[in-house]
Amino acid sequence: MTKLLLLGTSLISTEIVQTAKDMGCYVIVTDNLPPERSYAKLEADEYWMISTNEIDLLEQKCREENVNAVFSGVSEFNLDRVKQLAGRLNLPCYIEDEPWKYARNKQLFKEKCKEIGIPVVDEYTLSDPPCRDEMNKIEYPVVVKPVDGSGNRGVSICYNEEEMLEAYQKARTISEKDILVERYITGEESWNNFYVAENEICCVARNRAFKQPGYPTFLYSIGVSAMEDNQEFMEQINEKCVKLFRSIGCRNGIAWIQFIRDANGRYYAIEMAHRMNAGETSTLNEEGQGFNPVRWMLDTALGIEHRAAMIPALRQPPYKKAYCLYFLFADRPGIVCSMKGFKELDKNRFLISNVVQEGDHINRYNLISRIAFNAQNSTDLCDTIRMINEKVRILDENGENIYIQYNNIDILSKSVEGLFLS
Repeated sequence: MTKLLLLGTSLISTEIVQTAKDMGCYVIVTDNLPPERSYAKLEADEYWMISTNEIDLLEQKCREENVNAVFSGVSEFNLDRVKQLAGRLNLPCYIEDEPWKYARNKQLFKEKCKEIGIPVVDEYTLSDPPCRDEMNKIEYPVVVKPVDGSGNRGVSICYNEEEMLEAYQKARTISEKDILVERYITGEESWNNFYVAENEICCVARNRAFKQPGYPTFLYSIGVSAMEDNQEFMEQINEKCVKLFRSIGCRNGIAWIQFIRDANGRYYAIEMAHRMNAGETSTLNEEGQGFNPVRWMLDTALGIEHRAAMIPALRQPPYKKAYCLYFLFADRPGIVCSMKGFKELDKNRFLISNVVQEGDHINRYNLISRIAFNAQNSTDLCDTIRMINEKVRILDENGENIYIQYNNIDILSKSVEGLFLS
């Protein structure tokens, strides 16, 4: 039996454990979280209380316990450890040096996009700390972010110099590497997933993000796989994405690029990753989009080679179903005193991944929970969002709801209307 070590606890760790078990693996989860704070550890066959940063200790333990596969979900920090540990143990790992370098550095990725001909957002060159001549050239608003950040850590939208300097220092606390200051643009944001096998690189899924008005654009409350611009994307940008991935040496696994499409229909690449994203699941993805990203990536850890013929096709409208996500973010800092209504959601339809527990102190814009489901049409989608808003209550110490409810239903409905069979 294959012994698989899963590093870290993330949004999709429980599904990773369940899927790996279904594939015949004995699953071990390790990190420094106690089991009561890690649903993955409670689901696993075994767990270790070893930090994912203790590579020497993990290597020794893996040898003692005859671990023959290592894996992680969406944390790039833990994927760094997977790459390192798999190398020491001579175990399969899809991560190679060259593509990983671009996935971990937004500046290098932007330079490669320019070389390929993929549009990117204009940026300002700043010293560290920024000097007066440089700051005088900035036109606001701008986005400030560390080049190696992920999960929106250290990202700020700034409307004046004071905010920019404060954001610059905030980003510096996240990373010791370069800080990007870019022109702030708005538009339709999408995540575009590519599968890689036998030198074939194909777009298999696209998901659009929606935010609640009045909040930063990086707070994506809703994600929906029903897309109206597939033809434009394939004609304008798809082949350039394939060329980019080939040029940096992607040979296995999943890679994705985040784009913003402005009012003129022009696509701008924001960042890339060489991993699953935090919105993916296994069974719901398979039902709603026709593929199982968790199983696909677990194959890479188990040494199972994919063939080009195994890459699923991008589903086109009219859709039978759409894969949907609802991310619940904190509207303000506070203590989570009560989490109600989740048990009222049908467990056969909804996949709930709670990041915090009752009693936790959270900061503004922290992710609290992610709810995944499939919808049959625009009415079904919008009614489901309304139903979640009605049932789910996450209360703070004052008995008030603390999460940002998405209620821009009219915009959501118009965006997906007409894209379904029914």
